[in-house]
Amino acid sequence: MRHLLTRSLLALGLGSLLGIVALLAVLPALRAALCPSCFGLVQASDTLWVEATMPAPDRLRLIAQITTAEAQVAQALGPTTGLLRLLACQTAACDRSLGGRGAAAVTYSFGPVAVVRVSPRGLSTTILAHELTHVALHARMGFTGQLADRLPAWADEGLAVIVSDDPRYLNPGTGPARCHKPPRPDLPETAGDWLRRAANERDIYAEAACAMLGWMAENDGWRGVWAVIDGTRALEPPANPLAPARAAP
Repeated sequence: MRHLLTRSLLALGLGSLLGIVALLAVLPALRAALCPSCFGLVQASDTLWVEATMPAPDRLRLIAQITTAEAQVAQALGPTTGLLRLLACQTAACDRSLGGRGAAAVTYSFGPVAVVRVSPRGLSTTILAHELTHVALHARMGFTGQLADRLPAWADEGLAVIVSDDPRYLNPGTGPARCHKPPRPDLPETAGDWLRRAANERDIYAEAACAMLGWMAENDGWRGVWAVIDGTRALEPPANPLAPARAAP
C-alpha cells in the first residue's frame, strides 16, 4: 500500500511538473516572470517589472496608478495576499515578446500566485484594477477553487468590470441600474471560450457585468459572491438581470 501511494504521488508530481513545463513553453509571460531581464525588463517596485527603456517619469506614473488600483480593489474585496508579478510594456515590440496578441492586459494565476502582463494599451488605472480584481478573486479561491471552476469566466470578468468601475461597460448609478447591455443566455463558462469570443465581441464585458449585477442583487451582494468562491453556494446567471431585485430568502 505504501509503495502504491508513493508511486501515485510521484506520478502526480511528474504530471504537475510536465504541466508547468508545457505552460512555460507556450506562455512567454510566465518565462519572463521567472527571468525578467531575459526579456528586457527591469524592476521598478516590489511587484512591478517594466520595459527597460520606460522613462523614469512614466515608471513613477505607473506605480501611482497601481497603488490607486490596489486601493480600489481592496475597498471592494479586502486585502489580497499571495505572490504577484506585474510585467508592463510601453512598446508593441516588448508586448509581442511577452506573448501579447492585442489584449490590453492578461492575468495568469494559480491560486495565490499570479503574473499580470500589461500591454501599452493597458497602462491605466481602470485596466490595472480589472486585472488586480482577477488576482484577488483567484487568491481567495486558491488552487482548489480554481480547479473546481467555482467562478465561471463570465462571473470572473463581470466582477472585474464592476470593481474597476469601467465606464465603457457600466452606466452611472448602483446595482442592476448600471447595466449597459442585457446578457445573452450563453455567456462563456471557461477562460478559453471567453478569450475566443471576447476578441470579437467587446460588448460581452458589459453583458457579464450586467449578469453579475443582477445576480448580486438577488443573492446577498458580495456576501453571496464570497459564498460562491468559498464553495458553499452555486452560481447561475439571473433569468432577467434588469428586473427589480427580490429580497433574498
